[in-house]
Amino acid sequence: MRIIAGEYRGRMLAALGGLAVRPTTDRVRQSVFDILSTRVDFDGIKVLDLFSGSGSLGLEAISRGAASATLVDSSRKSLHIAEKNARILGCLQKCTLHEADVFWYLKNSKNTFDLVFADPPFKLERIVELPERLYESRVLGVGKYFVMEHSKESNVETIDTHFEITKKAFGQTTVLILEKTSSATS
Repeated sequence: MRIIAGEYRGRMLAALGGLAVRPTTDRVRQSVFDILSTRVDFDGIKVLDLFSGSGSLGLEAISRGAASATLVDSSRKSLHIAEKNARILGCLQKCTLHEADVFWYLKNSKNTFDLVFADPPFKLERIVELPERLYESRVLGVGKYFVMEHSKESNVETIDTHFEITKKAFGQTTVLILEKTSSATS
């Protein structure tokens, strides 16, 4: 696994091994960031990386100019790898790491972000709830983007009155790129 573009282009990232971990492939990450680059100016944005694992999505955004990345994962081992990767790249000062359940974080965070990534375990029981929980939270403002990966077998539904939806398939992986079009409080 490596950083695709930007300041840290080509730099290798450590990953946590094991069958329970499925990092975003370089090919999928490249495609997602190609799509986002036509919609998002990365300079100075704040990024949230949910189910961050090694931190590859948040760190890729920092490499492309994001001011900060908040990495949230319930696994201490994953966050240790993410912290190690940020140290290796020399951008730890731009990262905030939270060991927390993602659904708890979405419900309780008072921070807002310009771009949110979610790469949950494909077998996560509550995976279908994620777009709605994000919509109800304060973390994403109107006109901002949410990128979520899930198995093509998952029946993840989004409400098109909440989001403008782009869907891409990559083998067994489906990527949703959602632009928030309305607020839960409006």
